[in-house]
Amino acid sequence: MRKILIHSIILLVIVVGKVNAQCYSSISYGSYFTMAIKSNGTLWAWGQNNAGQLGLGDNTDRSAPTQVGSATNWVSVAAGNNFTIALKSDGTLWATGGNFYGSLGIGTNGSGTNVNTFTQVGSATNWAAIAAGNAHSLAVKTNGTLWAWGQNSSYGQLGLGNFTDYNSPNQVGTATNWSKVAAGVGHSIAIKTDGTLWSW
Repeated sequence: MRKILIHSIILLVIVVGKVNAQCYSSISYGSYFTMAIKSNGTLWAWGQNNAGQLGLGDNTDRSAPTQVGSATNWVSVAAGNNFTIALKSDGTLWATGGNFYGSLGIGTNGSGTNVNTFTQVGSATNWAAIAAGNAHSLAVKTNGTLWAWGQNSSYGQLGLGNFTDYNSPNQVGTATNWSKVAAGVGHSIAIKTDGTLWSW
């Protein structure tokens, strides 16, 4: 009887572990850290946190997934080199971590401007898609406009026609049919609703 009870407990632990392991709905990784959203809308983070990229209010590394705050309306997350941007279901955009080139889009940049808790980017409530590169970010609004900010001085990865860094979102061109974005170390690519692919 005791053996059966022990085996039942072990089986229960395994089943619960599998259920908990399968509740993540999206994930993104940066340099030595990971961000993930569970199906219940909570945001989780683990790994390196030297610039506050985990958004946990400190700069302490985490060796296991740790919940970020108590919000349950996160829908998308993108991790850069040492920063993170994320979207909530209300269309607001949030950022945390390294900000040397203005990667967070919060209107500041340079040494000493990192933040270790998620800070809202502007006041817009119509953000729909996001991407984080090495030190720059891209986002699409529900009206199909494309926006970019962060490092641009090395490769023109923001697509703004210059090599100037920006610490807040700037509209890329005037097109209103952008749908998806992706960002690399020093370049960006995007898809329009007509299926065409663009890069810079």
